Amino acid sequence: MDIAQSEPAQGQSGQPGRSLARHQKLAYGSGDLGFLLVWQGCALFLLYFYTEILGLQAWIAGAIYLAGMVWDSVSDPIVATWAERRALRTGRYTPILTFAAIPVGLAYFALFALPAGQGGLTACLALVSHLLFRTAYTFASMAYNALPARLTSDSDARSSLSGIRVVGAALGGLAVALATPALVETQAGANGYRIAAACVGALAAVCLLACARFVREPALTVSGQASRHSFGTDLLEITGHLARNRPLRSLMLVMALGTVSYGFFTQNLLYVITHVMQRPDLTPVALAASAVTVIFAAPAWSALSQRTSKRLTMMIGLVVTAAGYAAFAATAGAAPGVALAAIGLIGLGSAAIPVMLWSMLPDVIDFGQAQDGKRVEARTFGLATFVQKTTAGLAALIAGGLLSLSGYAAGETIPDLALTVMTGLSGWAPALIMLVIAWLIRDYPIDRKAHQNILDQLTRSGD
Repeated sequence: MDIAQSEPAQGQSGQPGRSLARHQKLAYGSGDLGFLLVWQGCALFLLYFYTEILGLQAWIAGAIYLAGMVWDSVSDPIVATWAERRALRTGRYTPILTFAAIPVGLAYFALFALPAGQGGLTACLALVSHLLFRTAYTFASMAYNALPARLTSDSDARSSLSGIRVVGAALGGLAVALATPALVETQAGANGYRIAAACVGALAAVCLLACARFVREPALTVSGQASRHSFGTDLLEITGHLARNRPLRSLMLVMALGTVSYGFFTQNLLYVITHVMQRPDLTPVALAASAVTVIFAAPAWSALSQRTSKRLTMMIGLVVTAAGYAAFAATAGAAPGVALAAIGLIGLGSAAIPVMLWSMLPDVIDFGQAQDGKRVEARTFGLATFVQKTTAGLAALIAGGLLSLSGYAAGETIPDLALTVMTGLSGWAPALIMLVIAWLIRDYPIDRKAHQNILDQLTRSGD
């Protein structure tokens, strides 16, 4: 039977031992391409846009990110619970993705369609648009992230699917990194960013719609039924699930620390290129170097994990990434060519982290189901994206706050302390965090054999 036509019973993991059709894999990868167009667009350009184009103070820009972090802490668990309950009734997650695709594109455009130099009004509009974007993104991502656990239960197949996802993400990050500066140059000031945001938002919406249309998610046989619990009970259950599931706690810590380190790097990269390297002409090359490397590295990391283990593959990637961050910090002020090569090394190593994380999460869902008989699916991925987005906001808040404390102000002479802060946040701090994660993940317990035992246990129990 074709995987897209088979239907798992309630509580079961995805289709065992089956390979997805190539067009389904590509469709799934197109989803993360769409997400990263807007996510990476925010990571690379929004803080810079707030301070340099809109004229907001750095601490205000950081506070807007903090507000988004707080909003995510409320909306992510709620939307994830709603999505899982809705999928139980309707049988699928993809209709949610279809519904949210166009709002994601429109909300991204709204981030950059703001009036500059209006003081409090500009800050308020920036806050509102930021919250609208995060809300639309949450609805789309909750549905998208739950799909791998539905599509296959084979651990290696999940690694392959995750590798394709990361390639799509890298393509999205590369596209927005190259297209945004080029489109910004067509018009001076805020108009250039509006043009870029309109193009990027439209493309992101198309990618998400294509994913929802062609991924061919198998329907749950329990469609039409309601959850046996109240919404509040389902919402709060994720806390108990996290407390009982040690591998899940480990992955959430990896997600948090990895997002903070990458946030430090991306939030400060434009400042380093402009003020430390004093080579703004290298911006497109610097932004593209990491993404290009990820495109080629992600499938290789996926293949390595299938020959060794996900834990070992992640640890190797973390060490390589740490070396890249350290090399970037050491050479940015003196050797731009070497610094660009270091950015490529960062991309090479960091590709392993999301490939392994997103393939480990479905395995952890299976582990939790075998442990206590409860399959917490969309809510687990909702917890992961909540951690990802809130720690990204925390990274932006810390970056903005430290830049303000160092004496940085747009349009004024940059003090030496500010240059040191930019270099430290973009290189030394992320390098240290990578090594900490490698130490934390060394005892991760779910390898290929352990996961097969989990699936066998679920089969015997009939879950």
